Amino acid sequence: TRAQFTSAFVALYRIANAWMIRTQFDPDEYWQTLEPAYCLAFGSVTKETSDASSLDYGNTKVDGQHLYGCALTWEWTRRWTPSSQSSASSPSTPQKQTTIHDTIHSLIEQAMHGPVRSYVSILPTYWYYLGCRYLFRWVEVFDAPTNNVGYYLSHFHAYLKHFVDRHASYIISKGPAFVNAVLVAAPTDLSVWLIASHLSTLDHSHIQLPKHKLLWPFWALFCSLASWFHGYALSRTYANSFETVCLLVGVALLCPELFGDPSVRQTFHRPQKKLAFVLGGLSACVRFTTLAAWIPLGLIISFRSGCLCNKEGNTQRVNYKSMIDTLFGICAMYGAAGVVIGCIIDRYFYGFWAIPLLGNFHFNVVLGNGSLYGTHPAFWYIYAGLPAICGAMLPFFILEVMVLCRVSVLQLRMFFSRQPTSTNNSTTPAAVNIRQKHRDYTNPNTSGRMILLWIIVPYTLLHSLSAHKEFRFLLPILPLICILVGHAIFQLTNDTDADVDGNNTSKEPDSTKSVPIHLVVVGMILLNVPHLIYLSVIHQRGPIALNQLLASVINEVSRDKTDGLYSVHYLMGCHSAPVYSHLHIPNISVSAWHLDCSPECRSDSEAVCECDAFSADPLSFIKTVYVGRRDINVCIGDDLSSCSGGLGTTETPTFVALMQDDASKIDNQLSSVLGMSHIASIRHTVKYLSWHDRQPCTHSPRCHDVVSLFSLVDIHFDHIEVYQLFPISN
Repeated sequence: TRAQFTSAFVALYRIANAWMIRTQFDPDEYWQTLEPAYCLAFGSVTKETSDASSLDYGNTKVDGQHLYGCALTWEWTRRWTPSSQSSASSPSTPQKQTTIHDTIHSLIEQAMHGPVRSYVSILPTYWYYLGCRYLFRWVEVFDAPTNNVGYYLSHFHAYLKHFVDRHASYIISKGPAFVNAVLVAAPTDLSVWLIASHLSTLDHSHIQLPKHKLLWPFWALFCSLASWFHGYALSRTYANSFETVCLLVGVALLCPELFGDPSVRQTFHRPQKKLAFVLGGLSACVRFTTLAAWIPLGLIISFRSGCLCNKEGNTQRVNYKSMIDTLFGICAMYGAAGVVIGCIIDRYFYGFWAIPLLGNFHFNVVLGNGSLYGTHPAFWYIYAGLPAICGAMLPFFILEVMVLCRVSVLQLRMFFSRQPTSTNNSTTPAAVNIRQKHRDYTNPNTSGRMILLWIIVPYTLLHSLSAHKEFRFLLPILPLICILVGHAIFQLTNDTDADVDGNNTSKEPDSTKSVPIHLVVVGMILLNVPHLIYLSVIHQRGPIALNQLLASVINEVSRDKTDGLYSVHYLMGCHSAPVYSHLHIPNISVSAWHLDCSPECRSDSEAVCECDAFSADPLSFIKTVYVGRRDINVCIGDDLSSCSGGLGTTETPTFVALMQDDASKIDNQLSSVLGMSHIASIRHTVKYLSWHDRQPCTHSPRCHDVVSLFSLVDIHFDHIEVYQLFPISN
């Protein structure tokens, strides 16, 4: 059927999209999903500790699998520390009996000062890693029979084991992206198609378009698939991607309540309605800011459930009891049920009761620590965020918003002027015109698009209140924008007239007033695909290529060895590269360390984070950490052991990775003092452009940094430099 074909096509498209992505957008796609999921499946962190301080990099095995490394950021290890007043009190002081109020207050305090990340969004990745673990275990312990029948099975087993051993790092690092493409990105695209399909059936005009004309659902799905930001971010393992699929699937499930005929009262106990708000509760566990979309959804559904209208869209009476029942009996209750399910999941993985929803709110809103990681002006989402993620869709989106705003103004004008409506049977031209306008402005098609806009607007405005802003925070509303843009393109490309609100009014084709379909398709592709390819293949590719190189080198060196131990130090920006989730090598233990940039040191004016200390003076940092010639105030106070990893004066790692500019300052120190050799220079991103230099590059050792484009422009790249310690100890 058409639905099955569409689903298969979208899934394959998103898998290909995930395969094409070879770059890093933001560290959170790894540190908020891959790394904690890897800790649960392969690492040595237990539910009781949930801390990276007790790692075992030795040869201990569990279920035939080595305990590999584990790295958790402060978002997962944040804990509540009770005040010491009770412990410092005299033993003779009578103890106050604990009341229910004290217990609840203690739980809230623990939740507010506890973890800020939920395990709900990493479940697909965690289940995938569990499957990989069982696969690796089966490959290790499987013994093929030796009879004639087992001859071919033995060869297959040998081939499978060789394949898994050689590609284990890729299976672990890239596999979650394919899972996300099928379980997150594809359902989001299909939800866009379903919502647009439902809205397209509500048009009062019932125009019969020629078969060759492309309808609204096609254009909405096309916009979703062609969007550069969807292609760049939706398939990545972000918590924002999980929030997006929950919102879009929820809206698709709520279509009858949101966009249905106002004269038909929807079934109160419809299971899809309850499931939608359960998804909303789970989404709120992951990111509490998603409530900016779900609260308007609940209010709209509650209002529509109690507003009984006739077929003309006129409100006959308001049933406040039905509104309250829907608001609290469906929206709030099943949303709270989703939150409870999320808390139970977090209780299982954390080992104690945690409410990351409150922890996230406390850290970002109460303490305002989100601004430690960058700030933007209040209206940045309006003049930069939305235009950037919309890209080529921006003109169509502005057109659709202008149309809907004009409809809203005209509706208010008609309401306050109390002009006669279609109930008036007058046949005068003025009355006929009024009735036609009333039918147009109460069209469920128009009201449905208005509802989508009423989800987009408060979501954007409420996110604008936060000082810390990022493009990916707007990802959940981009599919809704695609639906509106799809309608605008549909109206521009069909052969019918349209009134001010975008409703069809002409039954006769008029090709002179339509935009050629091929012009829109080619234009959208040309304005989205080139920079999508650049961002997915070239821009910030260094961290991924770096770990691929390290895994390959370690695999080659340790081919004839077992139970080797290797260490990698990432002397780069804050969490600038994934670690263990991209360095999985069977039977090889790799320890990784990165510079600290936790809120504890960022919020302390007297402390210097490790990442800031290294950027300010790489040579002094190297002397302090690896050589120990002098002390500097790093991280928190003068105690270096308080920093992430507890380095102080430490052994020289097997590999060191750092940016090109920093490497040029300490190259001699790494070679002469630490005994390391430069083994690779990995292209990271475009540094700057210049006119082509016709003189051959022979005088500089960095000639490979420049790529000439048509002998007109020189592209200068920034690199990540990799150093290796020789010889490698067993």
